[in-house]
Amino acid sequence: MSLIFLLVFSPSRYEEMDHLYILSLSIVFIILVVNFLRSHRRYTSNWLRFDVMFLIGYGIVHFQIPFLASIGIEPSRPSFIWINKEVINFATWMSLVSIILWMYGYSLNKNKMFFREKTDRRKSFKINYYLYDFLLLFSFVMFLFLVGGEFLSGAYNLELWGEGANYAYLILRILLYLRIIYFMKDIPADSSIKKIFANLASNKLFALILIAYTILFFRTGDRGPVLQIALLIGGAYAIFIKPILLRQLIVFVLIGAFVFTVIKFGRGRDASEFEEGNIFARGYSGYQEQRDDINITDELAESVRIQYRALDVVPEKHPYLYGLTFVTVGIGIIPFGASAFLDLFEIPKIYSGSANFFTFLAQGHYPTYGEGSEILADIYINFGLYGTFIIMFFFGTFSGRLYQSASKFRFISILIILMLLCSALGMNRGMLFSPLKNIVYILIFHFLFTRVIKS
Repeated sequence: MSLIFLLVFSPSRYEEMDHLYILSLSIVFIILVVNFLRSHRRYTSNWLRFDVMFLIGYGIVHFQIPFLASIGIEPSRPSFIWINKEVINFATWMSLVSIILWMYGYSLNKNKMFFREKTDRRKSFKINYYLYDFLLLFSFVMFLFLVGGEFLSGAYNLELWGEGANYAYLILRILLYLRIIYFMKDIPADSSIKKIFANLASNKLFALILIAYTILFFRTGDRGPVLQIALLIGGAYAIFIKPILLRQLIVFVLIGAFVFTVIKFGRGRDASEFEEGNIFARGYSGYQEQRDDINITDELAESVRIQYRALDVVPEKHPYLYGLTFVTVGIGIIPFGASAFLDLFEIPKIYSGSANFFTFLAQGHYPTYGEGSEILADIYINFGLYGTFIIMFFFGTFSGRLYQSASKFRFISILIILMLLCSALGMNRGMLFSPLKNIVYILIFHFLFTRVIKS
C-alpha cells in the first residue's frame, strides 16, 4: 500500500524542499523497516545478518541528513552536502521506493526462508591447514614487502602503496577471510568464547597473522579492512556457533561507530607530521576538541550528496551510461582487466567506475581526492530511475534467497552471504558491485583448497 501510494503521488524532479514531505517519508521508512525486521524475527533469532546491516547503512546514508534537515538541523557542511537542494524531495522519495522494493523482494519467500529446527548440517571437507597457513604467511610477507614504508610507518595514503601491493592485498585478504570461515566452521555449535579462544591458540600461525593484520590496519587508520574482519567474524560466529542477539548487535554497532570515529581523527597522510602518541590517543584528543559538532554517523551519511549530484547531472547534463561502469567494474575482477578494456575501446578512465565518474563531475580531470559513490546513484547513472527500482527489487530477491540457502548450511551460499555482510555498510556509500571481486576470488580459492590442493 505504501508503494502504490508513493508511485501515485510522486514529487516533481525539481522543486523546493518540502520539510513536512521529507519528514513524512522518513517516518514511513522507519515504520516499514521496523515491521520488516519484526516479521523476520519470527524465523531467526540472529540479528547480525546482511539484511539488518544493509538497512542500517541504507537508513543512515539516505535518510539521516534529509530527516534532520526536515526538523531544522542542518548538516555540519551544508555547502558540501546540498549539491542541488531542489532534488531533495525527489531523491528521498526515490530512496524510499527503492528500499520498499528491496524489502518486498527479500520477503517474497520469507515463509520458507529460515529453518526452525536447531539442526547442524554444515558440510564436511578437509583442508590442509599446514599448507594453507604457510601460504597465508607468505602472502602477508609479500604484502608487507610491496606496500611501502609510508603505510608501514602508520600513514593513511593508499596512493603511496608500492606497485603490485593492491594485488598482494587482494590475495592476502581473501586467504584470511576464507581461513576465518574455515576456523568457525570447525567449531561445534553453542561453544563458549573460552573454547573458541582455546581453538585459536592451537592455530598459532593463523592467530598471529590475524592479530598482526588487524593491528597493521588499525595503526594506519584504514577502518574498512578492520570493519570487514569484525563483520566476517561476527557473521560466521552467528551462522556456525550461536546467533547474535539484538542487544549484542546494538552494543557492537555503538562501540564500533565510536572507535572508528576516534580513529578518523587520529590518522594522517604523512607519518612525519604525527604528534606523539598512538592513533587512538591522537584521535581521542581530536574527538574531544570537536565532539559537540560531530555525529558518529556523519561521514557515512554525507554520501547522500552523491545521489543528489547524480540526479542533478544525469541525464540533463550528461547522458546515461547504459551499464558502462558496471561492465568495467565486472571486468575489473580480472587483474589489469579494466585498464585493458578501457585502452582497447579507447574509453576515458573516468568511466572505470561510478566513483571515478562522480569525482570527475565534482573536480574535473585533476582531482585532489576521491568523491566516492553511492549505491542508488551507481545504478541510476547507468539505467535511470525505473532501472534503479527494478535492480533494487531483484537485488532484494537475490539477497533473501541467498540467506535462505545459507541458513541450510550450503557452504557456497555461506561464503557469498558473508562477503555481502562484509560490504553491507560500505556498499551503501559505494557501488552495487563492490563485493563482486571478494565473492569471485573467495569461491575460486575455496575450490582450489577443497578440490585441487588437498595434500
